[in-house]
Amino acid sequence: MPTPTDSAFNANGTRFRLFPQAPVSPAFAEPDTVWIALAPEHVSPGPADDRMYVIDPIEKTRHYDFPYLPPYDGPAYPPVEAGPDGHFDHLEIGSREFNAAHMYASVRVVLDIWEGYFGRPIEWHFQDRSDRLELIPQIDWNNAHAGYGFIETGYRRNEAGDKIPLCLNFDVLAHELGHSILYSEIGLPAQEAVTAEYVAFHESASDLVAIISALHFESVVDLLLARTRGNLYVPNILNRVGELSPTEQIRLASNPLRMSDVPSISTPVTELSYPARHQLGQPLTGAAFDILVEIFQQNLVANGLISEELDDACSGGPIDDQQYEAVQRSFGEAYAGNHEGFRQALLDARDYMGTCLAAAWSRLSWDLTFVDFGEALISVDRVLTGGAYHGLIYESFVWRQIMPASFRARLSFRERMAVVRRGGV
Repeated sequence: MPTPTDSAFNANGTRFRLFPQAPVSPAFAEPDTVWIALAPEHVSPGPADDRMYVIDPIEKTRHYDFPYLPPYDGPAYPPVEAGPDGHFDHLEIGSREFNAAHMYASVRVVLDIWEGYFGRPIEWHFQDRSDRLELIPQIDWNNAHAGYGFIETGYRRNEAGDKIPLCLNFDVLAHELGHSILYSEIGLPAQEAVTAEYVAFHESASDLVAIISALHFESVVDLLLARTRGNLYVPNILNRVGELSPTEQIRLASNPLRMSDVPSISTPVTELSYPARHQLGQPLTGAAFDILVEIFQQNLVANGLISEELDDACSGGPIDDQQYEAVQRSFGEAYAGNHEGFRQALLDARDYMGTCLAAAWSRLSWDLTFVDFGEALISVDRVLTGGAYHGLIYESFVWRQIMPASFRARLSFRERMAVVRRGGV
């Protein structure tokens, strides 16, 4: 599918500059030029359009919290104007105007990407209150959140104590829009019906929105492959979600956590701390990330770019330092001179996963369980591939202790025959 840096948007889109990963990383110190899928005449000062608008308060002293909701009606800085050519890529990095435009472009790009995967417009869950999402780029608050009609961002402090503005962190913005997408797709429970599982699913799925969205930037994909040589299980710019410095991130998507390693899924949500809510979703994120990487590696095998033995070597669980060095050396040899082949294999895995996630989420409701999500992925894969990845999805969820091993009895004969990796059934 078209990406924000593709020439496909050049003729009709509006130009911005944004950081596809947090500019705390030297590799992303300069922003990419991107196009959103709206012509300049459809983007008004703010920036704003028919789905969202930016307002930059002069002194917003507290973040939104029910019943304190948009629209913001206090003093604000002037709306950011386009340049004479109708584009917004002229703004000075570090200015309030650039930060406001960066937030708008990031959220708009993510919406464009996921409406592509859903194959339809995504309606806002707050449609009864407003037709547009309010974006507030800068408040004095050590967090960011999405809610009923808004996304607003403050900052995070890194290990050096510096304030890192979250309006410049694409992962964080994509994650927050992910919450809004999920509110629309799976619905909102009554306050007393909110469960730990619902909250943890939201955090996990929003991280997946950020990961898939980041893969739509050529600069991210090229640097990712150049640094890892295609072994995406090593710590990298893709699986470090919400990067705060070259050595810090908010969460790791490629993690070893199982359900027995995190708080109990039956814990009352009122007893879960904010970090625990994220931690509880980590096994689910890890399972989905494993599926993405395994499909990428299977694409490499199918295209003759790596051997089945190499695929198996990094898919069978923890390895020691000597095995790791051998695996990394083999990936380096396979990647040399084959960047385009590796790149296409990753983009194919990305688009399968984005399409599969969107279709699975469309089948769920707010009273979901983690197992419901796994079953939805298996059901969607049957439609997309005839069940080619049923075994992979099943074993990923079983290893993470999300699905019980007895789940295999519920698979059809054809699906059971697909469970062949690492022993199967």
